[in-house]
Amino acid sequence: MAKSQTSRSHSRVPVSCFLYYLGEGLVGTGKVCDLSVKGWRIDGDKPVTVGMKLTLRVFLPDQPKAIDVDGVTVQWVQGRVFGLETVRMSATAQARIHKFVESVLKESGSSRVA
Repeated sequence: MAKSQTSRSHSRVPVSCFLYYLGEGLVGTGKVCDLSVKGWRIDGDKPVTVGMKLTLRVFLPDQPKAIDVDGVTVQWVQGRVFGLETVRMSATAQARIHKFVESVLKESGSSRVA
């Protein structure tokens, strides 16, 4: 059953970057399609289910070092594409993602909240 769309409180930006996702005996790779400090839309190569807990290793564009996010939960799934909510993240990872989102918004001249 699909979860209903709700309005988001954090700006979400389109992006195309590589990631690994791990959890419950699963190791997958995929592409981050959009992200915010609190949420992610992923196109992955391994199936996930709603409620699954995952850990991410994300390679943002023009960033020399990957970002590890150790607490995300699958919120919805449509085929290979799925949405994640960040439940737990280090302050360093959160600061890096926030800075990245802000830089993308600044470059695009947008302050949209999606």
